[in-house]
Amino acid sequence: MSASVRSNISASSTGALIQREAWYRNPTFLWILKAAAINFVLPFFNGVMLGFGEILANEAIFKYGWFGYSRPQLGINAIPASSTKDYRKSIEAQIKHEKNKEKDELLLLD
Repeated sequence: MSASVRSNISASSTGALIQREAWYRNPTFLWILKAAAINFVLPFFNGVMLGFGEILANEAIFKYGWFGYSRPQLGINAIPASSTKDYRKSIEAQIKHEKNKEKDELLLLD
């Protein structure tokens, strides 16, 4: 055995050999690469997998109607595709009606 290995190995009182290693070694390029992979790359993949899992769960819930959820059906006997335009027109008509009502009230006060 070499002198450096002999200094790290000692015999205990029971006769068993005990190898002592330093708890910290000088950082090497491989050590830095491993630390970066664990701290930066793995959380990224974890987030990606969580995102895909959430999308998949959403699709399954809506597709199979679990927990009573379902997407509104567009087309015949359902919400028409032009419902947004109709809603906007009705809101604009209400606003116009309220403005005319305010004008009439102001005219009555004069």
